[in-house]
Parts: sequence; C-alpha cells; structure tokens
Amino acid sequence: MRSLRTIQAFAAALMLLMPAACKKVIGDSCTANTDCSISNDRICDLTQTGGYCTVPGCDPGACPDNGVCVTFDAHSTRLRRRYCMAGCNSDSDCRSDYRCVRPDPVACVASDEGAVRPGQTCNRIADTSPTFTGWCVQAR
Repeated sequence: MRSLRTIQAFAAALMLLMPAACKKVIGDSCTANTDCSISNDRICDLTQTGGYCTVPGCDPGACPDNGVCVTFDAHSTRLRRRYCMAGCNSDSDCRSDYRCVRPDPVACVASDEGAVRPGQTCNRIADTSPTFTGWCVQAR
C-alpha cells in the first residue's frame, strides 16, 4: 500500500514537471494562446501557418527564447508595431514551412528619408545588438 502511494506521488510530481519540459518558445506552432503560455505573457498568432507563438508590443532586447523584437511598418507612425519573432541567420534555423528574412535596407533607408515606394515596407530588428540577422516567417 505504501509503495502504491509513493508511485502515485511520483507520477503526480512528474505530471507537474511535464508542461515545463514541453514549453513552447517564440516561433513555435500553436492553436491557442494557452499553447504558448499559461501565464498569458505570449499569444498564438493564428494568421500564420500553423500558428506562431509571439509577444506583441515587445521592447527591444526583451524577447525570450532567442527571439528578436521586430518593428513592422517602421516607416509609418500610425501602422508601426513590434512583435517577438524567432531569430535566425539562415532558413535552417526556422521550423518547417518557414524561412529566414532580413530587413530590406533599401526600403528602410527610403523610409528614413521619408518615402517608401508603393508595395514596400520597412521591417527591422529593434534590438540594439541582435544575435540574429533575421527572423522566421512563413514561406510563400
């Protein structure tokens, strides 16, 4: 009887540790916000293929899990927004069906000068000293 209780206690402790071992990281697939975090500090972006765990409104240098804080539409004060994205240096750093993209220096220089050509946007890494040169996005 005592050994049964010991086994049950061990099994319960193991089940408590399992979610930590399987924790999703920035850029992982998901189907709901709770897949990314039970602490409500990450969201599941379902507009991305297979879902994408991210943190909206990130501060530069503050993304967890080797993520990079990316400013999208940096050329537009009204549209500008930041998200934590999975950092990468090559396509092989990204999950299946995703690729590594880098900022478009031409679009970003144009935006610094006040003009972006139609169809172009300036998306850039907001981190001041990033470890990665790009971020993972769905391959098209």
